[in-house]
Amino acid sequence: MVSRELSAQIGAFSVAFLLLLVAAYFDVGVGTGPAAIAVALLFNGIIFGGAHLYLALRGDDGMVPVEARWRYVAMLGGLLGGGALVYGGDRTIATVTLSTIGIAVMALAVSSYLVTETIASYRDTRAE
Repeated sequence: MVSRELSAQIGAFSVAFLLLLVAAYFDVGVGTGPAAIAVALLFNGIIFGGAHLYLALRGDDGMVPVEARWRYVAMLGGLLGGGALVYGGDRTIATVTLSTIGIAVMALAVSSYLVTETIASYRDTRAE
């Protein structure tokens, strides 16, 4: 019997693969333009976070607690948002380029994820 987590992973992979097929059919995800970058970010978001988002929405614990799934999905959203800013081109806000802001957003997302997971793990191991 296939576990619910494995089924969710297979479903997320199938949706991501379907996205690539549709993008290739309509010739959207080819090259380095904004559409290709959007397809790549969406593909990676589905592959790495699709199953976690689905299981978090359903409230299924499985091997990973629901709160940890939500934290992971939030961190992945920060990474994908920062990735979109990195490929924003040569645009600037005041004197700071969008790529610099994107790298800062990505670093903040990863570091806050590591801190919150560390705190949650510490609280789980403490005796009540």
